Amino acid sequence: MMRHFILSATALLTAAAAVAVPHGRWLETEHDFGAFNEELGTVYCEFRIVNDGDEPMAIVGARANCGCTKPTFSNAPIAPGDTGVIKVGYDATGRPGRFVKRVSVDLNADPMRSNLNITGTVIGTSNTLKGRFPVDVGTMKLREATIAYGDVVKGRTTGKYIEGYNASAETMHPVVEGVPPYINILVQPADVPPGEQFVVSTVFHSDRVKDWGIVTDSFSIRPSADSAHGQEIETIAIIKEDFSQLTPEQLAKAPVIAIDPLSIDLGRITRDSAPMTRTFTIANKGKEPLVIRSIKTPEKAVSVKLKNDRIKAGKSVTVTVTVNPSEIGDTELLNARITIISNDPSNPSRIVRVVGEVK
Repeated sequence: MMRHFILSATALLTAAAAVAVPHGRWLETEHDFGAFNEELGTVYCEFRIVNDGDEPMAIVGARANCGCTKPTFSNAPIAPGDTGVIKVGYDATGRPGRFVKRVSVDLNADPMRSNLNITGTVIGTSNTLKGRFPVDVGTMKLREATIAYGDVVKGRTTGKYIEGYNASAETMHPVVEGVPPYINILVQPADVPPGEQFVVSTVFHSDRVKDWGIVTDSFSIRPSADSAHGQEIETIAIIKEDFSQLTPEQLAKAPVIAIDPLSIDLGRITRDSAPMTRTFTIANKGKEPLVIRSIKTPEKAVSVKLKNDRIKAGKSVTVTVTVNPSEIGDTELLNARITIISNDPSNPSRIVRVVGEVK
């Protein structure tokens, strides 16, 4: 009889202990601030938790996934049936656009860990937007107006993007026009809500480009199809040949470019002078044929003519350079650069300078 009594008491105590485990229930786990002006600074919201258990519970810790978000709370015990509060502040200063932040909360009750989420859209001030998005295209602001892809190996692709911001009170539908055939572009999202950011993603396909070396182009972007505002985006890439797979034997037989002279000095030039012609030679000191991939200059007053772009071992070709003084810009010094791209793995890019004093 006594043994039966002890077992029954133990069972009752065990059941009571199970019931007595504290349990918290969040009344909300998400808060959307909506759209608000950056001038408000730090905005606040509250998350409430009810103790549904039979024992006191407490909030023992809370931390945000960003320094711009700060949770505050009391670790005082929350009696059964009572409600505890966590106050979360988000500092919008200097942070225009959409935000999604998370606060992780630890309890000494079930559930031990909970995640609270805050969202919203900050309408940036003009000063903040000017610092983060300095390119002004009416109600559309851009981070930059140039896309530099850097070195791109022929046959490969590379991607770059530009960030933008909708500074209007209406949904924006950015439009891109005049895109080069070797660049793919995607605007995400296609419909940009007020105060939110978007991304212009681009992919450069070098296999679609016939040229070598420095390749420049552009496309334009507007806030909408009927907008009078637009911005030209400059693109630049340097297309190079991949010599990394060549064996030592192949390198030993590779073409070797030799240029003479590397600088052409025209002396004094008057703008009303007749066009002047000079020459330089390109020789192949290697064993395999030397292929001139590209020879060009960005200088409007200088033109280059090459008769043969394939040079056998031990042979050379003459390059004719013509300078038209009337096309020289507003400068007192001509300093043109002729870039030569070849299949010489040791010197794939060489430069010949054309200089002169303009009177």
